[in-house]
Amino acid sequence: MKIKYILPALLSISFLGVTTVNAGDEHTVPTAPDEYLKMENPYADELENEDLLKQAGKFYKRKCKKCHGTKGDGKGSSAADLEIKPLDFTEPGFLAGIKDGQLFWITLKGGSEEAEMEGFGPGTDANLSEDDIWKLVTYMRAKFTK
Repeated sequence: MKIKYILPALLSISFLGVTTVNAGDEHTVPTAPDEYLKMENPYADELENEDLLKQAGKFYKRKCKKCHGTKGDGKGSSAADLEIKPLDFTEPGFLAGIKDGQLFWITLKGGSEEAEMEGFGPGTDANLSEDDIWKLVTYMRAKFTK
């Protein structure tokens, strides 16, 4: 008799747990306006330029690493505290499916409303120039594309 009540209760609890985990993991990245999607990275041909990558790596370490991690895997020191987990740039094919203009726009303006990523462009607390953001996009392509 008790089993009749326990089994449905356990199933309900496990279903709610899965629903909560899935709901917390949902994250939609907003699509950049067409004018940004059409932009071309002025440094796209410099994926092996060590001076550029070294400079952009400093931006990444100061502005991105704490959430996206040293390896770009979304496992930075602050990631555990975020409700919406940072994207894993190293997932095979992930960056290949995203235009440079999209990466530029997200970095410039910030992520979705539910994500806690603020913009890093001119006039923000990070105050990166548009040129520096393009270098950062180049760094991400060079270091995390798989």
